[in-house]
Formats: sequence, structure tokens, C-alpha cells
Amino acid sequence: MKNLYFKNSFVSIFYDKKQRLGKAVWHGELIGSEYREAVLLCLDLIERHELRGWLGDNRKMKSIRLDDLEWSLKVFIPQLLESPLLRLANVASENKQNRDAIEKMYSKANNSEESLVVHDFQDIVEAEAWLVEVAGVPGSDKHSS
Repeated sequence: MKNLYFKNSFVSIFYDKKQRLGKAVWHGELIGSEYREAVLLCLDLIERHELRGWLGDNRKMKSIRLDDLEWSLKVFIPQLLESPLLRLANVASENKQNRDAIEKMYSKANNSEESLVVHDFQDIVEAEAWLVEVAGVPGSDKHSS
């Protein structure tokens, strides 16, 4: 991804406006307001630039607390499903608790009526290639009639 949107000690958020792709590279354990702020920044970027693909690089992300997971299910996932995003590539965390939490979140997304497709990857290059397939494709807007 070409442009840095936001960075702190827990997350680096990038985007490519031309390809309409975004990426979050997570590090460590985010809790409460830090976690929620980072997630809302990702949503803002997706909406602002009408991104079609998103890569969540969660390899170095630690566990997600139960209250943050519940917030994600109530707030984050519904907003994500209403966004322009068509594909979300997830590169799983080394942390089992994180993988379990992310699986709960994204299973809700995959079971929805919306057209967001979530897929897990072991390899960043494969994940990015999968996302590029949907990038900037005319007529692929799930909100158009």
C-alpha cells in the first residue's frame, strides 16, 4: 500500500486510492478506547476513499478482550457490512485467543446478507493478489442498483 493513513505503536493503517485497497498491520494488544479508535479509523478510511478491498495483517496482534469483541460485533461489523468494502483478507494472528475472536467477528460478516466476502490467508502476497482482483472493478459497487 502506498499511503500511510495512521500509525501508532499498535497499528499502521495504509491505503492505495487508485486500487481502492486498504491495509491495517496490527502489533501487540489494543484495549478499550485504543482498540475502538483504531477500528473506527479503519472504517473512516474505507468510507472516505470508497475502498473495495481490505487486508488485516493480524499476525502480531495479541488477544482481543471480551468487551471489545462484543463492541466489535455490535458496532464494527454492522458498519463494515454497510461500507463499500467487497473483500476482506485476514492474515491470522499467531495468538490463538485473537484468532478465535477474529473468527467470531468475521463469521458474522460471512453469514450476513451483504456482499462482503471474508477470506483467511497464511501468506500476505496471496492475500494482496486476491484483493487486487476486486480493486477498482467498474460495476462492482454493492450499493449500486
